[in-house]
Amino acid sequence: MIFLIKLVCIDLDGTLLDSEKRVSQHNIEAIRRVVELGVHVTIFTGRSFGSAAHYVRELGIRIPAVFQNGALIIDPVSMKIYRSIELNADLARQFVEEARKNSVYPVVYDSFFFEKDMLIEGPYVGAFERYFELNSHRIRMVEDLAEELRRVESVVEVALVGKIESVNSVIEKVSARLKGGYTVVENQKKDEEAFVEIFGPNVGKERALEFFLKMYKVSPEEVMYIGDNLNDASIMRMVGTSVAMMNAPDEIKQIATHITDSNDESGVAKALESIVLRERVEG
Repeated sequence: MIFLIKLVCIDLDGTLLDSEKRVSQHNIEAIRRVVELGVHVTIFTGRSFGSAAHYVRELGIRIPAVFQNGALIIDPVSMKIYRSIELNADLARQFVEEARKNSVYPVVYDSFFFEKDMLIEGPYVGAFERYFELNSHRIRMVEDLAEELRRVESVVEVALVGKIESVNSVIEKVSARLKGGYTVVENQKKDEEAFVEIFGPNVGKERALEFFLKMYKVSPEEVMYIGDNLNDASIMRMVGTSVAMMNAPDEIKQIATHITDSNDESGVAKALESIVLRERVEG
């Protein structure tokens, strides 16, 4: 008997994690049951390895997982790195300098593995304050981001945070004078502000999925993806079964083939039970 779904990829924030950044027991047990049936299950997150690895290990994930939107793919058990894509520091500096001209707040992430990987020049005030509060332990205050970028060859990413039109303007102006070498990943929009990330070339959850399709010899139609935000849109369009959380924005729900309960109601577990586990019972 051939079962349709062979690989399940799950986002963390707003999806597997509840509002208190915890994984419910219901979610843990549902993932375990799916794995016991021979389905590959892993995590696809925009988080850094340092801020997400403990969740991956708590879930008992024993295959490679995706961090920072696909810039890093690593086996959490053996620590073998399968993909590590960085952003050229000169390109990063152009985004930082243009951000300053357009009242956009830049953040430089300089390492996949250092705990204090977020470089900023001053405090942030705006719609994403909660993000900076939760990640305060990762922050290093520097005098001049552009000068910091002159001292290195590459970094992991640059985030641009600010009014949507201002962030878009920064990207348009820099893109007009660059020939490539970077990837723009829309992360979130909130209260007229955007959080957009600039990575090295060929980064994105959908590009990371290509690695898993080859490793496990599965087709996109045999993949289930569960997510909730803008950085999940491209991969959700790519897979056979896409599940949006009830707390996802409407534009993500419109892409999805299924909608499940919210992240505070163990929506991941309910999606696994109603789709993957039921498939095997009825099959």
